[in-house]
Amino acid sequence: MLKRLGIKALQLSVAALTFFAFASAASACAVMNYQPQLPEQLQSK
Repeated sequence: MLKRLGIKALQLSVAALTFFAFASAASACAVMNYQPQLPEQLQSK
């Protein structure tokens, strides 16, 4: 009984950590794709 409870707890923690990993990766990708406008003085002609 205790072993089954431990396995279920482990599965729940793995699922929660996987969710948080995907959530943080998705938010990081949105930030990394942001490219501000380059001022005309810095653009090569």
